[in-house]
Amino acid sequence: MKVLVDKGVLLCGCVLLALLTMETDAVVMVWLLGAVAVSGMGTFADRSRWAIVMPVAYLLLGTLATASVVGAPLAAYDLGRFAASGNRQERVAAAISGFPFALVVARQVPRTPVLALALTICALAALLALRTTQEETVRMSLHVVRDDLREKVLTLQDTNARLLRAQDYELRAAALAERTRIAREIHDGVGHLLTRLLLQVKALQVVHRDEPGVVSDFATLDMGLDEALDSMRRSVHALSDEGEELATSLNLLGSRCGIDSVSVDCSTDVEPPAAVARCIVAVVREALTNAARHGRAHSARVAVTDYPAFWQVTVDNDGVVPVEDEPAVDGHGSAGLGLRSMTERVEALGGRVRITPRPRFTVFATIPKNGQGKEGAL
Repeated sequence: MKVLVDKGVLLCGCVLLALLTMETDAVVMVWLLGAVAVSGMGTFADRSRWAIVMPVAYLLLGTLATASVVGAPLAAYDLGRFAASGNRQERVAAAISGFPFALVVARQVPRTPVLALALTICALAALLALRTTQEETVRMSLHVVRDDLREKVLTLQDTNARLLRAQDYELRAAALAERTRIAREIHDGVGHLLTRLLLQVKALQVVHRDEPGVVSDFATLDMGLDEALDSMRRSVHALSDEGEELATSLNLLGSRCGIDSVSVDCSTDVEPPAAVARCIVAVVREALTNAARHGRAHSARVAVTDYPAFWQVTVDNDGVVPVEDEPAVDGHGSAGLGLRSMTERVEALGGRVRITPRPRFTVFATIPKNGQGKEGAL
């Protein structure tokens, strides 16, 4: 845009020169129109060989006719832009190409004083071209710096967001792990104690079977202990199930499996049942372990999707693909323990597993929500 403004101003100067020469005949108009055409083509052919060939040709031909000075400022502007944006050899070539024209015009200045104004306008045009080119260079540099800064800011924001998510998952995982530990301690401590007391009461019932009153009291105590044990077991199971959050477990697996980059997308509207969640975690753990250990993968993707009729699990990686005659998941053939265990877990819930070795090694599993499982199978 700045170049067009500059050339518009120079065109006004060229028209002024044409009026000052008092020669508005066809020759002057032809030279002026030729200069406008050359300048226009030079604008669209910027940084090509025609960008310097056309103004140089105009100035060299202009040494044959004084009327060419009316369009010389436009040609000088194009040469100035080329010299300012080119290398050292190009600058020297541009300067030398304009020297013959300037020499011829300077010799005719005593007879035609207006030619001195033409040379002055040409010099100003070259300086204007130099300033505009420098401004464009600075503007481009600022744009590059701005784009680079914006990219770095976006990268930093993305990294910060991932760190915050990782921190949230770690905190959530710590809280869930603490729940699981408490449930385990209750089960191992209070549960075993209640079980021992229940066995002792039953033994005392046998010992005092000839005393109906005592047996009745022990029966009441036995019933109370049995209810307490059942209540404790329900609480422990509920606490243990709440200690497993699918998204947190999958992200922890991704961060600890040994693969450089693991993306996890767990887009479930509600948390799946505990049995399904444990099955999904087991499938993902087996797939990532094999990808890191046998496939030597550098990146992997884990996706869990909640559909109306089934849950879908997809794990793919860029590791080494097993040979076609041994499409093993765990590196030990299609009948490997890893594949069998994974398949058995999914099929126990009515689902199905499929392995796709190419283009990326993919473990694909579906688990129906009705638990009977052929509707959600592949």
